Amino acid sequence: MAGAGVLRLAAKVLAKKLARKPKHVQELRKRVKHVIKGNAWESMIGEQKRLPEGLEFLRGYAKRSPMENLMVKTDKNLTPEAMKKLLAGLPTHVDTIPLRKTIREGRGKIKNLFRGETLNPDQQYISKTGIEQGMKPGNWWSAEPFEAAHYAIRPSKGIMGSDINNPGVIRRMSMNKDIEDMGSMKNRGTGMTHFHPPQDKMDSAKISMFYSVVNRLREMGLKDSQIFKYIGQIMKKKNAAGKRDYMLYNSGGKV
Repeated sequence: MAGAGVLRLAAKVLAKKLARKPKHVQELRKRVKHVIKGNAWESMIGEQKRLPEGLEFLRGYAKRSPMENLMVKTDKNLTPEAMKKLLAGLPTHVDTIPLRKTIREGRGKIKNLFRGETLNPDQQYISKTGIEQGMKPGNWWSAEPFEAAHYAIRPSKGIMGSDINNPGVIRRMSMNKDIEDMGSMKNRGTGMTHFHPPQDKMDSAKISMFYSVVNRLREMGLKDSQIFKYIGQIMKKKNAAGKRDYMLYNSGGKV
């Protein structure tokens, strides 16, 4: 009996060893998964024609490439066998967000800035990064709605944004300003898409019902999003002046 047990144990060890992928394949998968789960747009600076931000956000991605293409860019010496092992269990594609021409070249107009946050401020979700750089919470805004969406619902922070009692929302600030004139809104080391607008602009920026609803439905689905209750909570939200704190799409409240 003891001999049989040893044989079974040896068989299991051998099976694990055979199933184990070569170290370079494991490392490559790790890097690729990081790109899929992270903000891949930060390093995608190449030319890419983009749709208007509203249409693009409704579609759900800026650029979509087959997963195999990403593998080849990551390691040009992949054999067909190694490629097959890498693709096993991974999504068929990867979405990236190339920088818009205005951001990349530092010329042109920024139409809007976006911010993802919870409906009501919650101390446990406040990022320490901004505080460490001398910025007050709420000062970080992005030219990319996809980035704001990432901060509106953050599974990495538990129920942040998905909790219907304090759901995630996306605020939109109308800017319509040449990026050349926005130097005072940028801080060194905060990323090419990040801006710190004046306080009066932040105070007047409202929750975008369009971006918030689209994001919640996409991330959680119709059943789990409790979308009608979600919309109701946004409609009840008041700003510091006691006025409604949302817009349907633009600042006038019209779609």
